[in-house]
Amino acid sequence: MNGKTTINEEVFVELAKTAMTKVVGVFPETDTKSPLASFAKQLAERFIPQIIVKKTDADPDTSTKGNVSYEMRLSLLYGANIPEAVGKVREAIKEEVETIACYEVEKIDIVVEKLIKPEKHEPAPTTPVLEG
Repeated sequence: MNGKTTINEEVFVELAKTAMTKVVGVFPETDTKSPLASFAKQLAERFIPQIIVKKTDADPDTSTKGNVSYEMRLSLLYGANIPEAVGKVREAIKEEVETIACYEVEKIDIVVEKLIKPEKHEPAPTTPVLEG
């Protein structure tokens, strides 16, 4: 059966985010299951990748594949080899998009906005329990 399939740009953003979690050195998004993690997520939102997607859908009449391009800003963990990390990000996104969406990735422009230095986190002070 023939018909047109359109994939929303947000799907390509999610594919890119998922691919980036597989690359060591890219600042990860945080989970929000605990209050501390929720606070960390609010803090980390300044560093979460900003992703813009430009795509051309497939044309079933001419049998051409869909194409997608990315423009993104991301943060890397301090100490990561920038050219190597960015190359791995591009490879991971390309593989994820081509495998799952069957679109060709034309280009991935990346701006490394920040280097995030890992900080030593001290345990949060606990509130003493008063008995009596």
